[in-house]
Amino acid sequence: MSALDPLGSVYRERAHLVAHLAAEHPSVLVHRADPDAPDWPVIFIDLPTGQVSWHIGPADLDLFEHVTVGTGAWDGHDTEEKYARLDAHTRALAQKES
Repeated sequence: MSALDPLGSVYRERAHLVAHLAAEHPSVLVHRADPDAPDWPVIFIDLPTGQVSWHIGPADLDLFEHVTVGTGAWDGHDTEEKYARLDAHTRALAQKES
């Protein structure tokens, strides 16, 4: 990624964080999960607060070598619900730390 591709840099940064999350929770990487973006696998991560998922750019797959490649089913969450689940999980972790 270069300064000429700022969006690629943002995706790479996000991919690092999602890869970390996938190392902490049950997850699966599914190729061709989204017929509208067949070249971008989807990672499904099962948090205690529900499923979250992201498309992963082909250039970022090296960050996900620790994730099992397989099959998974999207539970129908939208972006708002995904981040509500992630926020709820973050709050639960923060309360444990207190």
